[in-house]
Amino acid sequence: MADIQLRYGQGQVKLEIPEKNIGEVIQPRKQQATKDITGTLRQALETPIDVTLHETIAGRRVGVLIEDGTRAEPHEIIVDELTRLLQPAKELTFIITTGSHEPHSTRNQEIIQAIHQSCKSNRLDSYRVLVHDAIESPCKLIGTTTRGTEVCINQEVLDLEAFVVAADMKNHYFAGYSNVLKNFLPGFCDFAAIEANHSLALQRESTFGRHPFHPDPTRRTNPVAEDMLEAANMILKERPVFLLAMVTSGPYILWSASGDMEEVTRQGIQVIDDTASFAVPATDYIIVTPGGSPQDESLYNAQRGLELTKNAVQDEGEILLLAECPKGIAPTPKAREFFYDYLIKPLPEMMAEIQHRYRLYTHKSWKFGELIQRLRRIWLYTELDQKQVETAHLSYTTNPQSTVNTWIQNNADATIHIFHDANKIAVHAK
Repeated sequence: MADIQLRYGQGQVKLEIPEKNIGEVIQPRKQQATKDITGTLRQALETPIDVTLHETIAGRRVGVLIEDGTRAEPHEIIVDELTRLLQPAKELTFIITTGSHEPHSTRNQEIIQAIHQSCKSNRLDSYRVLVHDAIESPCKLIGTTTRGTEVCINQEVLDLEAFVVAADMKNHYFAGYSNVLKNFLPGFCDFAAIEANHSLALQRESTFGRHPFHPDPTRRTNPVAEDMLEAANMILKERPVFLLAMVTSGPYILWSASGDMEEVTRQGIQVIDDTASFAVPATDYIIVTPGGSPQDESLYNAQRGLELTKNAVQDEGEILLLAECPKGIAPTPKAREFFYDYLIKPLPEMMAEIQHRYRLYTHKSWKFGELIQRLRRIWLYTELDQKQVETAHLSYTTNPQSTVNTWIQNNADATIHIFHDANKIAVHAK
C-alpha cells in the first residue's frame, strides 16, 4: 500500500492506494531546479539574448508589465530584480496586467506595495503604478486583427516608448502556453477585445502544446495565440521590448532567460515541453490536484487542471478532482454568470447556445461540458456545497479515499494515474 500526498488548498489530502493499482504519477520535473530564484533571475538579466535591457529603456518612457496576483510566481523578487536595473529609463509606468481578472484583489495590493518599496530602495522617483481594469479603464481602439478582434487598449499605454515584461511561463489549456503575449492581450485590453480573442478557444487547435513561437514548425497553429501575437504586434509597432521570462514550480525555479521576446519565449516553450509535458496511455481512472492554493481557489481556476490532463482518461472513465475552492465557484460575479450559470444548464442546450453566441468565460463551460459528456463521472472533493456541485453535472464526495476504494472494488486490476500540480502540466495521448 502506498501513501499518496496530494496538495489541497493550503494543506494536503492523503490517499492509500495499492501499489499494483498505481499507474503514472506525474508532476513537473525538477531537474536542475533551484530555490535560488534571485540568483537565477539575476544571472538571466546579466546574460540577455540579442537585446539588452539598457538599450531598450535608456532615455525612454517605459512600461513595466507585471503579471497579476492570480499568477503563482515570486512577484516581489521579480520586481526587485527589475527595479535595480531601471535607472536609465526616463519615466516608468508599472502596469499590473490583469486582463479580465479582478483588479483590486488583496494580492494585487501586495504587489503594488512591493513595487513602491522596491522603487524606494532603488531611488526610482519618476514612476507610477497602474492596475488595468478591463471594464473601467479608459481604452482606445488601435485596430482590428484578421480574426476580427478589435484591439482596444488602456490609453495610458499609448505614450510609452518601450516595454519591459516579466512573464512566468507554463502550459495553457487553450492559448498553448502562458507567455509574454498574454501581457498585451488580454493584459491591458478592454473586455470586448478579451472576449473576442477568447471566443477562438472553441476551435480545436486552440489547445496546449501549440503556439506561433513553438520551436517545432508543425506545432505553430493556435488561433487564440496567433490572434494574441497579431494584437501584440499591432500594439508595439516599432516600440522595443525586453523580456524576462521564467519557468517556476512551487518554490523552485527551473529556468530563466531575458532579452529578445520571440527567442526567449521559444526557449521557454522548449523548457516547458521538456519539464512539464507528458505522454501517458489513457486509463479508466485518474486523480487530479491543480496544485493547491492558489490554483484551486475556485472551481473556475481548478478546471484548468482537468483540461490539461483529460487525455489520460478513457471515454466512460472517471476523474477524482481535489479542489478546495475557498473562493467559491468563480473569482468574480461575471465569471460565475458565464461559467457556472451556463454549466448548470442541460449540456447539449448549453453548448448550442455558446456556439451561437460566445460570451467571455463560456469557453470553460464548453470544454467542461465536452469532458462531462465523454466520461461516466467527475468526482469533486471540495468545500463547495453539495448542491452546487451536483447541479453542475458533477459528483460530490466527502471522502476521496472511499471513491478510490470503490474504483478498486469494481475493478481489482484498475490502473489509476495521479497528477500533481495539474494546472502546470500538459498530458498528450500516448
